[in-house]
Amino acid sequence: MSMWKRDSWHACAAELDEVSLQFRNAYWGRTHSGSWPRTSEDEQMMEEASREGVKIMRSLALAVRSEQDFSLVPPVQGVVGITRVVGESKIDTTMLKQRSGFHGLKSDPNYKSIGLRECLNKIAHAEPSTADFYVGAGNSDHDLILQGVQRSERWLAIVSIIELISVVRQLPDCLIRQT
Repeated sequence: MSMWKRDSWHACAAELDEVSLQFRNAYWGRTHSGSWPRTSEDEQMMEEASREGVKIMRSLALAVRSEQDFSLVPPVQGVVGITRVVGESKIDTTMLKQRSGFHGLKSDPNYKSIGLRECLNKIAHAEPSTADFYVGAGNSDHDLILQGVQRSERWLAIVSIIELISVVRQLPDCLIRQT
């Protein structure tokens, strides 16, 4: 589906679901090599899927947040990610991955659960150079690990792409206004 065919939030969610599956399959080497270790073609597929996923999530971030600002859509329930203040320095994400990303850390008292709007804010304001990801075994985990600064405090957020897709699908479908 090309970017210009994304005419609604649900179409974005469906496309993000497809792109996430492509990324996860390439990550585990299921796309070209059929197993681990992944090939350079799998690496290239991961990069392409990442670029496309970022476009989709930015489209959603702008569209959903704008509609919510004017109370044109109801608030949605559901935890999409977790966040915490991390101090002044950028954080090494290795430990987060070893603890199984979002699902492994969501009950950690050091993290605060975030819903769709705050999650989309984190996506919109993250520092691209610090972005990372976590892919769990199987097809149930695909997380973005984001960092940024808000009011001079460095934050870390782990966004479950799978949960994000689920929550967007709970919204009433709405057209995305093309600019």
